[in-house]
Amino acid sequence: MQMRTIICALALLFVLSLGNGCKSPQKQESPLLGKAIEKATEAAKQLVATDHSDTLAMQNAILDAKVQQSEFQVARDTAAVNTFNRTFKKYLQENDPSLAKDMFIERPDYLEADDPWDEFEQYIDD
Repeated sequence: MQMRTIICALALLFVLSLGNGCKSPQKQESPLLGKAIEKATEAAKQLVATDHSDTLAMQNAILDAKVQQSEFQVARDTAAVNTFNRTFKKYLQENDPSLAKDMFIERPDYLEADDPWDEFEQYIDD
């Protein structure tokens, strides 16, 4: 694997892992879902259009995507954050599969399950 690929993969994993930090008791309905889809698609388009051999430009494109995602984190809209992440990933998988494969490591099913500690969050936040 090339060094740029490693840098991109690590940067994106770091950036997107921060998206799971906002938990909200709201349901999966959000007025921001359409905006999240638009912003994720635009951020992914910019990343795909970036010269993949320019690691600094790739890092900047990834950080720009994080800035776009952070709007929904600040609003504490978990549904919008998750929609942004899924849309971003799906766009990359459809339009630049090799980049998506390098950036997103498939996790085993047992790691996809909800975190059992989530139910205790209500007591921690008080």
